[in-house]
Amino acid sequence: VHGPPPQILHILQAAEHGASPLLTGFIISCAPLCVVILSPIFGYYIPQLGARFMLLSGVWLVGGSYILMSFVVSMPSGWVFIMFCILLRLTEGVGSAMFATSLYAQLPELFPHSVGTMSGLVSVAGCIGFAIGPPLGGLLYSVGGFKLPFLTVGGFCFFILFPVYFLMRGSDTGCKKQVLSFRTVVKLLSNFMFLLLVVVHGLSMAAWGFFYPTLEPFLSSQFHLDTKQTGLVFLSLSIMSVLCGPVIGKLADKFGSRGFTITGCVVSAASFFLVGPAHFISQPQLWITVVATVIFGLGSSLMFVPNFKAMLAIAKSVEDTEATSAVVSGVTSSALSLGEFIGPIIGGSLTQVMDFPTSAMVFGQIILAEGGLLLGA
Repeated sequence: VHGPPPQILHILQAAEHGASPLLTGFIISCAPLCVVILSPIFGYYIPQLGARFMLLSGVWLVGGSYILMSFVVSMPSGWVFIMFCILLRLTEGVGSAMFATSLYAQLPELFPHSVGTMSGLVSVAGCIGFAIGPPLGGLLYSVGGFKLPFLTVGGFCFFILFPVYFLMRGSDTGCKKQVLSFRTVVKLLSNFMFLLLVVVHGLSMAAWGFFYPTLEPFLSSQFHLDTKQTGLVFLSLSIMSVLCGPVIGKLADKFGSRGFTITGCVVSAASFFLVGPAHFISQPQLWITVVATVIFGLGSSLMFVPNFKAMLAIAKSVEDTEATSAVVSGVTSSALSLGEFIGPIIGGSLTQVMDFPTSAMVFGQIILAEGGLLLGA
């Protein structure tokens, strides 16, 4: 859902309709920012609203916003176009916060003995979406113009409403339950280890976002790769995560999560030192960069997949109720979206003042420091 349409809007349409680069950036970023703000709120109220209602409502809002977005190209240029784009992106953000929070909240209830495994499968689904989203969006645009990618994604969202509606029938029998007390939420959010794990969750997504504005220019300028070759390098990130996610989740269910998360921080940091590579390691070589991206796919899975289970275990030690799972789900979704938002900003900002190898090394040091904090906590 988050893949091709915003990029198509940004590159091909927004400037033509009077949106400045600043406004265009806000149009793109307002959806993940909306998820950051609203996910904890929705997570808090899931016990009263019901997970099924929230999931269905979220998918419906996202699908509707995408279908309506396909028609903004026909609107007058200037503020009419800009305001409708912002409104629809905010609507998409509300829907995304609802269904993402509901999705994670149900994992502990539906699969209490295999939370790590199911988190791995969710990670696989996300990686597949990130991998096929941009090329699929480009293909649909080339076939049917601006409207087709939006209509396709929106139509698919409405299509999956029907199986979700029937498969989840009866899952909201527990709604109207009591939400967590404010005192319990404060106690949870003041837990140092829990906050460290929240940061890991955000960093795992920010690490992906770091590469979006930085890796492609580096590959094209340093190694003279064309668009297709660059796409294959990016694809290696997703393939490794797809292959490793379920295995790591299964192992985390059996052996615990903390060791895997710390290992993930170390492996991810190593990949950032190698992707340039850092000047003290070697001169830039394509094979080293490709190997580093593969290593990052493994490291990011080690950081992300076991982390939700670890966060949930800490939260359950504070208060063991269904409402606890919902609150953790909201915090998780918010952290991921925050990482999605700040990752490209960090990457773009660092490469403005230093070269790509040094920028990647600096970001790797941040991840390594986080791993050190987890080890010492």
